Amino acid sequence: MENTAYMESSAPPCQVDELISAMRPIKRRPQGYRGIHMHFSLLEREHKQPYHRRSIATAFNKLIHNKNGQLFWTSNFDVVFICKDCTVASIDTAILAARRAVDESPIIKEYIEAGRDDDLCDWYDLKKDMKSFLDMINGLKKTAKQDSDPVPSPSLKSMISNLNNKLTDSKKKPTPKPVTATKPLYDNTARKTDVTPMGPVQLDQLERNLINMEIFQVMENQTAYVIVGDSRPQPIFVEHYISAGKVKDRLLPNYDIYADKWLFQRLTRTFDKKILLKLPDLDAIKNQVISININIETIFTREFDIFVAKFKKQNNQPLILEMRLFDVISDIQKYYEARDKLTELGCRISLDAIDIESLAILDRELLAVDFLKINWKQHYKQLVGGPLEKKIMGAINAQGNMRIILCHCDTEEAITFGKTVGVHMYQGFLIDKKYGV
Repeated sequence: MENTAYMESSAPPCQVDELISAMRPIKRRPQGYRGIHMHFSLLEREHKQPYHRRSIATAFNKLIHNKNGQLFWTSNFDVVFICKDCTVASIDTAILAARRAVDESPIIKEYIEAGRDDDLCDWYDLKKDMKSFLDMINGLKKTAKQDSDPVPSPSLKSMISNLNNKLTDSKKKPTPKPVTATKPLYDNTARKTDVTPMGPVQLDQLERNLINMEIFQVMENQTAYVIVGDSRPQPIFVEHYISAGKVKDRLLPNYDIYADKWLFQRLTRTFDKKILLKLPDLDAIKNQVISININIETIFTREFDIFVAKFKKQNNQPLILEMRLFDVISDIQKYYEARDKLTELGCRISLDAIDIESLAILDRELLAVDFLKINWKQHYKQLVGGPLEKKIMGAINAQGNMRIILCHCDTEEAITFGKTVGVHMYQGFLIDKKYGV
């Protein structure tokens, strides 16, 4: 195999096409070949300098010269290395040397301290793992294509002009798309789209990019209120969450991240880790009743324990944990264990994103949850005056009027429906906008 290794920082910014070319003969005779994918794309910008590139490449010099290895860079600073008849020990030595070139990176230190350094590198025996290796390369190719799209560097004047044009257009047109979601939308079973569904490769790319992202850019908050009659809303707690829509728009705009419920649930566990790490840094949470969305699995992690300890030092108010019904029923025994732990910690539990039709069959006391959050849907208004209205009102009374929260209230119809059936707590864009909170 011809040696086409690129070892200097002057190499093209992306060599995925060369990697694809190099794989053509290997696909026919993969015996003895190994592939290594190093995820240096998660490094901070200051650790992706030319001298870092040279040091990383130099770590593989011996294998390149003696074992006919080839090293390829991607535009986002990932490294792919392929070689024939290299021992695992020799490759390990090269990987460790490459990692030492960026060992000052806080992210690298975090992975190593957490015992997750294996996550920084994927290994492939090309005789057995050829398909998954090629799938990975195809994922890199798609990413490279997206990165190569020319994006002009706008001037301040053009940015202001574009913003003014968008504001003008928004006034001329009714509503080109639905109002930005006011909740994380963790439950999207009925979502329909023609966009390509997110798969495991895209999920991996998204999770790795999230590591680098300043999470405050996609964090949002929304207050839940008590509204009785025509009285002014009274705040009861503030929900802090990561906007899945913003994450999608910024990092994976061409895919539907909600298509696969299990993949999306795994993604929300990454959200959990980010918000547990960053939320204590906000002054806004001090002495405020707050809620966060969380997966049951996350409750048993060290990150959660650290977060609760930090939270209690600066806040004497109860912490509300919002969980999805899908997560609860997926492993009910695990939920009960989580509930016991949260009870000892003095936390409250909210069951999130359920249908109003489910109220009649859910046993809130058996689940020992403090709140039930109903997602407002347009067809609910058709229930008023029909045979199901009395049943719904009975279920709300049985669960407790001050235990039900109607969320996603983005229209007056939602508030009108809630008041009709006896709901007293609301959350949504309309309330925020109408009362300027």
